[in-house]
Amino acid sequence: MPKRNPWPRRLATLAALVVALASVVWSTGTIRRHLRESRREAMWEGARRPQQGDPAWVEPVRKPPVLALAALGSRRDTTSLDDAALYGTTNVWTVHLRIPQEQAEALEPRYVEPLDRSWMGGGRFELRNPAASRNGLSGVRGIEFDWVRATVEFEDRTYSDAAVRHKGNGTFLRSEGTTKRPYKVDLDKFTQGRELAGRNTLNFANLVVDDSCMHDALGYEFFRNAGVPAPRTAYARLFRSTGTSGPEYLGLYALVENLDSDFAARRFGTRKGVVFKPVTTELFSDLGDDWSAYEGIYDPKSRPSEAQKQRVIGLARLVTSADDATFAARIGEFVEMDEFARFLAGMVLLSSYDGFLNNGQNFCLWLHPQTGRFQFLPWDLDNAWGKFGWVGSASDRARASIRRPWMGRHRFLERMWQVPGFEERYRQALREMLDTVFVPERLHRRVDEMAALLRPVVAEETPVKAARFEQAVTVLRPADPSTDGPRSGWNRPPHPLKWFITERSRSVRAQLAGEEEGVQPVRRR
Repeated sequence: MPKRNPWPRRLATLAALVVALASVVWSTGTIRRHLRESRREAMWEGARRPQQGDPAWVEPVRKPPVLALAALGSRRDTTSLDDAALYGTTNVWTVHLRIPQEQAEALEPRYVEPLDRSWMGGGRFELRNPAASRNGLSGVRGIEFDWVRATVEFEDRTYSDAAVRHKGNGTFLRSEGTTKRPYKVDLDKFTQGRELAGRNTLNFANLVVDDSCMHDALGYEFFRNAGVPAPRTAYARLFRSTGTSGPEYLGLYALVENLDSDFAARRFGTRKGVVFKPVTTELFSDLGDDWSAYEGIYDPKSRPSEAQKQRVIGLARLVTSADDATFAARIGEFVEMDEFARFLAGMVLLSSYDGFLNNGQNFCLWLHPQTGRFQFLPWDLDNAWGKFGWVGSASDRARASIRRPWMGRHRFLERMWQVPGFEERYRQALREMLDTVFVPERLHRRVDEMAALLRPVVAEETPVKAARFEQAVTVLRPADPSTDGPRSGWNRPPHPLKWFITERSRSVRAQLAGEEEGVQPVRRR
């Protein structure tokens, strides 16, 4: 009897093993992806993403409206454009991003391992993920943004082989399922020497958090008028083409000046200093003598010298370890005290709790190369003007205390409060701003002027967005200012800008006069 060939059975067994192994690998990957997505979703415990039918739902614009098409077809002459005109607050530019298909795929977020247990309650997240290259909520969720090559058209100018990527944290997450995402453009990353009115970096904020579409523009203007260095803004109608498809109108964006060496040269007269963008709830905490422990937290926007690194470390050591007398005597060596009093007063008047007063983000530091002192710069004010719903109610934020304006533990501010004369400097800055730049009649007129400019552009997006815009810029009192907050999620009514301005001015004046205590807002959980 001839022997049976064993190889067919062996090959069949081997094939079955390969299939089983592939199934295990596939299942493991699927489970890991599911767990990763579950962790990302868990970060939004109190706020769900918008659903069709919600009052806040904004259907992505897919066909360019007539006015937007007209703007795309009649580009303005920018031959004599300078940076003052580029960032003219009332300018609405036309910008078109042309992205090849393969680059559009690379533009999509790339994911790394998200951070577990990042939710801290009360509108506070752990904002640094060691596995991610960026700070903030996007990094915590494991989201990375890569640069891609694209053609950028700004009015009549065309920049081929420019760099484009997504940007933002909360604004990106809020728009993740839509086409109206925030963008950053670098004109000379791939081709050195290219610029627009002396600038090579352009920030396009997508205005999905702010129904008035003017919190950033109005907030930075307020700070500049108050003598606090702040970026300038303009607006843009943004289009995007992918591959061979025609232009898709994304909507109205804010064009925000980048805080970089170009900004420093204009505002401070030198490029030799350093802009830092800290993300930490323990500002100026002593982490030892190794700069690597500080670098990810303070995120310098240029390469600091050894002496500049030591200024950060030295200030951290002073804040953490010095006794009260030493701290009071030496803090002026590190911080521009009058400038800081004005910055703080501005943040307090705007009840800006999505940042320095609460969760340790959304501000920058400028280290001057000659004085060696730090100045504080505002950044990302879309949740300013009393809007941040994770802290108290709208009424609480409008009447928030000026006596202890920070949330929770804030060692740096607590120490500053003990410096003789500092609290009075801060109160004097509040008085001056109330008399000059935080004047309800003046700010209401400015809201009306900007609303007249933006109204027809906002109407090009959707009827829902236009209706919410009208409520945000015209309503003089909310229906019930004591009930807003994160639990209403995407159904929260638009924040009434004029009402906040009037009520905040009244409350702060009353607190300065000793006629009102003010409210200590409570973080929502």
